Amino acid sequence: MLVAVIGDKGLLGKDLTSLLLSKGDKVVGFSRSNLDLSISSDELADEISQADVIINAVAYTQVDAAEDHKDEARLVNGVYAGKLAQVAKTLRAKFIQISTDYVFPGDSSVPIATNDPTSPSNEYGASKLLGEQLVAESGADYQIFRTAWLYGAGGNCFPKAIAKRLLESGHVEVVNDQIGQPTWSKDLAHVIYSHIHNPFNERIVHAVSSGSTSWFGFAEAIASSVPGLPAFTIQPISSLYLENRVVRPAFSALDNTGTSGPIIGNWLDRWKVAAPEILSSIQEFK
Repeated sequence: MLVAVIGDKGLLGKDLTSLLLSKGDKVVGFSRSNLDLSISSDELADEISQADVIINAVAYTQVDAAEDHKDEARLVNGVYAGKLAQVAKTLRAKFIQISTDYVFPGDSSVPIATNDPTSPSNEYGASKLLGEQLVAESGADYQIFRTAWLYGAGGNCFPKAIAKRLLESGHVEVVNDQIGQPTWSKDLAHVIYSHIHNPFNERIVHAVSSGSTSWFGFAEAIASSVPGLPAFTIQPISSLYLENRVVRPAFSALDNTGTSGPIIGNWLDRWKVAAPEILSSIQEFK
């Protein structure tokens, strides 16, 4: 099987490429250096030809900046996703799109099901929802994997930022009124791999860790995993105190049980496994 990973240099793309190669699949990786997503669908099909599966791991992920760069966010997260899905249809390849918990408004009190109504509360979520819609309309054989609070060794992420702040100053303020599911990029890669090689035939999968926590709770777990961390304080604060005009979901935990595929374990258990790898570069912060 030949898998094209679009965005192979990113946090998820690196883990996907490594996993696929370790399992014996053939992988062709694409990034900004060798693929221009602004070209036509026909031209993209020529570039990606022969692929049996196309995974779109490209994303505009700057939630704050998306408010002022709406067109760019919708181009990358929406239009390009739809275009790549059209390429998959042309090539008769399976198409995998990565989406987010931010397509929901965040006003739920129970884990959100795959068929619950979407209604993004910010431009980033709106751009990702546009991607979902264009992929669904493409006519391709597609699957959408919604994930959340993604972290990994291959890029910038919340755990690295928290560890750096604590080592530098011993103090950090973290919101305690936004609830979600920290998810390791390696775990997401394994879920995607399983669906590629098994006919689960689910259009939308909530590929997140089980359980939920606040950003504050995640920060506490991170601090407990930092080697040699001196005295520190993590102060819980309300989102109301942040000088930020971007509305983020207060509760965006996804129900990950409605799938025939693998379910990722508890977020804290998975963090304990992931922590040594994620924080392996911790010495550079000291």
